[in-house]
Amino acid sequence: MASYECSLQGIIESEAQKKAVIDRILGIAGNDSMMDLYEHEIVFTPTVQTPLGPARNDDVVLRLVSRIETDEQISLKHRQWYLCMQGNPEPQRGRSVVVRPTTRVQLGGDVFRYMKSLGYSQLYKVKTKVDISTATLFQPDGTWLIEVVSVPVAQEHVNQMATQLQKFKVLVNGIIDLEYVDNRALQNKVSYS
Repeated sequence: MASYECSLQGIIESEAQKKAVIDRILGIAGNDSMMDLYEHEIVFTPTVQTPLGPARNDDVVLRLVSRIETDEQISLKHRQWYLCMQGNPEPQRGRSVVVRPTTRVQLGGDVFRYMKSLGYSQLYKVKTKVDISTATLFQPDGTWLIEVVSVPVAQEHVNQMATQLQKFKVLVNGIIDLEYVDNRALQNKVSYS
C-alpha cells in the first residue's frame, strides 16, 4: 500500500524568530515529546552520473532514516534503519499542502555497505528534533529552511492530514509563515552541477 506525506515549508530569518518558533513548538508539543521526535536522516545520490538523456530522469535521491529513542541508539550500529524514497509531489489539486508519495523499507545488516553496493554515495546528513536550537544555517546570512512533514498516511487519510497541518500552520501563524511550495521545486531528481 502506498503512503503519502503532507508538508509545508517556511523560512526563519533571525535568531529571535528561531527562538520564538522553538518556544511555540515546545508550547504545542511539550518537553516530553522531544526524544520521540528525534530522527537521523542521511541523504544519498548516485555515485556515478547517468549520461545526459532520458535515463537521467530515473536518478533519484534515497534516504536512510533512523529514529533515536534511547541512549544506546546514539551509536549508528545500534539503530533500526529504513530506506526511504520520496516520490514527486502531486499537482496542487486545490490542496493547501504539498502531497507526495513515500516508500519506506526496513533494512538490516550493514546499511552503509548496502547503499554503496546500490551505487550511492552520501550527500549530507540531517538530524531533526522538536528542539531546533541546534539547527545548522541554511545560508550564511542566518536563514533556516523549515519543512513541517506529516507522518506517512494511506491515500484515504491525506485530506485529514492536510487539515491537521493547516491547524498547525494557524498555531504558529505570526511567528513563521508556513506555505505551499510549488511542486516543481520539490522534485525527487538528482541535480548534477
